[in-house]
Amino acid sequence: MDPLVENFYALYEIISADKEYLPEYVFIKYGLMDITSDELKEVETMEMKRLHCEEKLSLKKIGKMFSLTDSGVYRRIQAFDKKTKKEI
Repeated sequence: MDPLVENFYALYEIISADKEYLPEYVFIKYGLMDITSDELKEVETMEMKRLHCEEKLSLKKIGKMFSLTDSGVYRRIQAFDKKTKKEI
């Protein structure tokens, strides 16, 4: 498929979405971003942790930004911390 057509499909899908969500998943779907879903999830989790620790945002506000509940944000950060401790 023509790359320009893929760009238009991705743009249309992001604009016409019913709810607010991260457009990175659409970019991955159309091959416009060279990153796996797991890598994207890890980057998002690092950003959640940064927002909570450095910017002092509440888990609820972070959850709204990433379409998660506050407990979902908490669990992702805890799982990330546990994973990074194992790697060290």
